[in-house]
Amino acid sequence: MNFVEPNLSIKEKQVITSIEQIRKNGNFQTLNKKIGREKLKSVLTSLYPKYNITEIEKIIGVPDSTLERWFIQLEIPLIRNHITNLSLPGNMNKTWIEEKNNNINKISLVEITPELAYVIGFALGDGSIQKYCVEVFNKDKELEKPLSDILKKFGTVTESKRDDGLWKLRLSSKRIAHLIKDENGIRKDTIEHIFNNEKLAKKFIAAFWDAEGSVLKHKNRFFVYLYNSDKWLVDKIRDFLKLKKIESSILSIDGRKRIYSYNGRPVISKKIIYRLSIPKKFRNKWIELIGINLLHSKKSKNVIEILGGIKNE
Repeated sequence: MNFVEPNLSIKEKQVITSIEQIRKNGNFQTLNKKIGREKLKSVLTSLYPKYNITEIEKIIGVPDSTLERWFIQLEIPLIRNHITNLSLPGNMNKTWIEEKNNNINKISLVEITPELAYVIGFALGDGSIQKYCVEVFNKDKELEKPLSDILKKFGTVTESKRDDGLWKLRLSSKRIAHLIKDENGIRKDTIEHIFNNEKLAKKFIAAFWDAEGSVLKHKNRFFVYLYNSDKWLVDKIRDFLKLKKIESSILSIDGRKRIYSYNGRPVISKKIIYRLSIPKKFRNKWIELIGINLLHSKKSKNVIEILGGIKNE
């Protein structure tokens, strides 16, 4: 999902086909003569600046350097470093341009699929969201491949691994990154969109549990917890579970001034951690709604064991 495919008219598609055929043996002058300056200019301006030069290269099969020369010859002004790319959550993929006060915004409506909801949930747990990319990391070997397969549907993914077994997947996509966080922090409108759809919410929470939660077994008892420092996000999950008749409790753990190790270096915690706990009475409902969607090997294994125990009770 590097860019949304253009919605071109039949005539525009015919012009692009003609460009491909003429360029095999002709140059710009030939195109100008056979297609016509105005038709050629019309097609390019229908794509630009909605799509950047690199994206137009993919659409019509013309190198970006050649396109820039065409723009100059056709007197199409090249806009450089004046376009702001913004993403909005939605039910379809669509892109449009808004111009206001000499500012140009490229708006991308991004369809939130269950798989993308999982990516967002995991990234907000074990991840890092930067301006142009989304990184996720973990040590669970069996979780790496399914998460990698999901990420590759949304852009280019690079992989790295440390000696201690921690793997990192980096999705290069400004569109997805901006959908998760902006300069003000977590995109609450994206989270609200997800939680307004049960199918999306279940995937988001399962991913968040894979990253930040636990399904622990101690002797013959199981404990289902979720940890995070964002109270708004933890409350959002608790409220969704409550709507599904799953009660939970939240305990605040003051982790401030506590020292722990990260990458071999001492780090002083500055946050209060909130722990959401699922009581035994509601564990079965939690499994049916959330637990069966976990991908983490140890946690999903314990979910299966809990289910086995419930059936034998």
